[in-house]
Amino acid sequence: MFYKRTVLTLAPLLLGLIMTGSGFAAESFDQILEKARAKAGELAKMRKIINEEPDPNVRLAAFELMVNSGDSLMHEIAIDSGLASADKLLQSAAFKAAIMDLERLNLTLVVDKDASTEIQTASQAYLDKNGDQYLLKFDKKDSSKGTISAQYFDAQVIGTHLSYSYSGYGKGTLYLKDDNAVSGDITITNGSKIFRYVATADIR
Repeated sequence: MFYKRTVLTLAPLLLGLIMTGSGFAAESFDQILEKARAKAGELAKMRKIINEEPDPNVRLAAFELMVNSGDSLMHEIAIDSGLASADKLLQSAAFKAAIMDLERLNLTLVVDKDASTEIQTASQAYLDKNGDQYLLKFDKKDSSKGTISAQYFDAQVIGTHLSYSYSGYGKGTLYLKDDNAVSGDITITNGSKIFRYVATADIR
């Protein structure tokens, strides 16, 4: 999955190199290839630092430089590498960066089988009426604090989980799953009724 995303993000780079200047013929294929190799070499070095550098402080510093470089491709590769890392501090930093890149989170809901039979029945009825999609909209984000807010909505990124409270409407905690998704238990409140679900969403 990481390889596939990397190939997809390299495509715009190569297209941009080809179309540099007045058109396709602005540069020779050798020049384009040389630029592509130089860029690929730079990215490979930075990725190697994140993945293989023994000093965790250096790994984290390299990640921060890549994420804040202003280079969209470098930004994406840093987050992908960080999310897949066994370094928990690096993974947490990548998770926060990935969440802060989002404008919204589209959750898919299934009824929580650990809830009581009564709550499961009510929760399924809610899905039958409203569908299994649930949207969390992120209006304001503070990357340094890891906080997110919107009308009636507040959330906090801590480590590799996102906890939120939707005043009068529910709450939940979502945890990093694999390297590109979140999953967790949430509740939705409708008046005096409380519905319980297991929610999942892609973050990449």
